[in-house]
Amino acid sequence: MFSLSKQTVFGVVGGDRRQAAAAVRLAEMGYPVRAFFLDGIPSLESSGLLCSDSSLLGQCDVVILPMPVSRDGEQLNAPFDSRAVSLADCLSQCREDALLFGGKVSQKDQQLAQRFRLNLRDYLLQEEMAILNAVPTAEGAVQLALEESDHTLWESRCLVCGFGRCGKTLALLLKGFGAQVTIAARKQSDLALARTLGFSAVPIGCIEQFLPHQQIILNTVPAPILGPSELTYCPPDCLILDLASLPGGVDLPAAEQLGIRALRALALPGKVAPFTAGHIILDTVINMIEADSPSDCAETESMR
Repeated sequence: MFSLSKQTVFGVVGGDRRQAAAAVRLAEMGYPVRAFFLDGIPSLESSGLLCSDSSLLGQCDVVILPMPVSRDGEQLNAPFDSRAVSLADCLSQCREDALLFGGKVSQKDQQLAQRFRLNLRDYLLQEEMAILNAVPTAEGAVQLALEESDHTLWESRCLVCGFGRCGKTLALLLKGFGAQVTIAARKQSDLALARTLGFSAVPIGCIEQFLPHQQIILNTVPAPILGPSELTYCPPDCLILDLASLPGGVDLPAAEQLGIRALRALALPGKVAPFTAGHIILDTVINMIEADSPSDCAETESMR
């Protein structure tokens, strides 16, 4: 059974500034770190962590891949690197006994890993990751609303569609700004919880009657919510932010035709808070490793 030690070699591969933050943090914690396909990120340029030789992945006991691992199942997600990196070539360098972690691991990614007899686990499926990642997502949405709206958040009428992890965090943040927040959700339990937290609540199938009064609408549901029919009820001067994963929940072309400002806001943690988001990823990976290796609390803390 694998156990972390200060001799454990980490490989941080591809991705954006979140990955760079994770690599730097690992080095600060005293672990040997190799960073691959992260050229062009200032925080790594002078760190001495960058490796141009991908064969050194074979030295790594733990490999942290980006989120998403790949956007097409073929190329590694490495937007800061000038090279087009084959995911297969990257995985072929890893040892069979290495621990591999990635975010939003697709079926293609998993099949490719299995071809090389690698065990690839998805850190985004961890509940702690999803909960904590909702914070930079919500803060990024608020930042975008402040930049794009003609109104203050204070006393703005805001509709939050969906009351999952992100919806809850976002609603509480908006409430802290003094916004008048209404929650639209499918589950009666979510509607009841929203009411106990001091929000107005409406079944998501009945939002048409609430749409004409909203100044800011924020969608977190990755399913059709605001289509051409629903959008006709929205005021022309309202702002709509679609935070949901693709394909999203807002018909953006229909909104444009109606003259409504509607923006798709994806991957906000990596854009607005890469340092925090990278640490959240790293903490999740370490917790996944430690959950599989029995150790007492004192030993666990000494590894951090």
